[in-house]
Amino acid sequence: MSGIPGGPYAGPQPGPVPGQPGPVPGPGAGGNDGRRLGILAIVVVAAVALSFGLAKATGADARGNASAAAPGIGGPGAIDGGDLGEIPGLEDQDFDGSGGGSTEGLGDIGGSPTPTPTPTPTPTPTPTDPTLELYQQVSAGDCLNNWMISETEWVSDTPDPVSCDDDGAGVWVSDTADSVGACPVDAGRSYLSYSSGAETVALCVTRQFEVGQCFLGMADGSANLMSWVDCEGGVVPPYSQLYNVTGVYSAPATVTDGACRQSANDQNTYWWWTADAESVLVCTVVYTG
Repeated sequence: MSGIPGGPYAGPQPGPVPGQPGPVPGPGAGGNDGRRLGILAIVVVAAVALSFGLAKATGADARGNASAAAPGIGGPGAIDGGDLGEIPGLEDQDFDGSGGGSTEGLGDIGGSPTPTPTPTPTPTPTPTDPTLELYQQVSAGDCLNNWMISETEWVSDTPDPVSCDDDGAGVWVSDTADSVGACPVDAGRSYLSYSSGAETVALCVTRQFEVGQCFLGMADGSANLMSWVDCEGGVVPPYSQLYNVTGVYSAPATVTDGACRQSANDQNTYWWWTADAESVLVCTVVYTG
């Protein structure tokens, strides 16, 4: 083996020992050029790192999509995607705009609309019946400015309460019920009633007799004791005469022919009835004008 021209052959040289400093170039041995190259390399690396950081900070991805950077995402101190699982509530979140991932733990983030409350419907008021209300306001013991003026008609279809001392108190209310069957119907007793829908109000009434009144009757002595008419007004069919009240008494156990006579010499012909469950004696004469 021959040596290299220009110098003695020194043989294989050992390379740098790992962890030991290499030889330092001296002046004129290219030291300045090496330093400049090193600085240039650092600048290039810094530029690349800065570009990468800016790309992350602006949210750019491989598809060219861009979105505003979330606080703490990208840039200096950026949170690496692999570390998101360590942040409570963000484990499964998606920040690349793909729409995937869970939203659990984010509360109202995402702009979910507030549901519009359903309005409460206003209940429809139950229609009132003024006539029914008038009947419902009457109580047992009241007196009414009501009486019959024909075989089937009353002077008013609605109850007209008055004082029981009033001259117009034609009947008094003995009871109120929800069925006309609850009211007794006989001499001097009957009822006024009104129905609205499924509701019925029956007023059980008893005739109030006073001396001087006239009521409708027949020549055979039958009469409508619930009636009250003007003595000068004449009769109405099917009635043929009027009976004029001459006296009202508590009915004795036995009524005799002379029970209605007002004196021993009284020669009038009397017609009488026991009314209100035979507790009242009503004495009359036929009205002749």
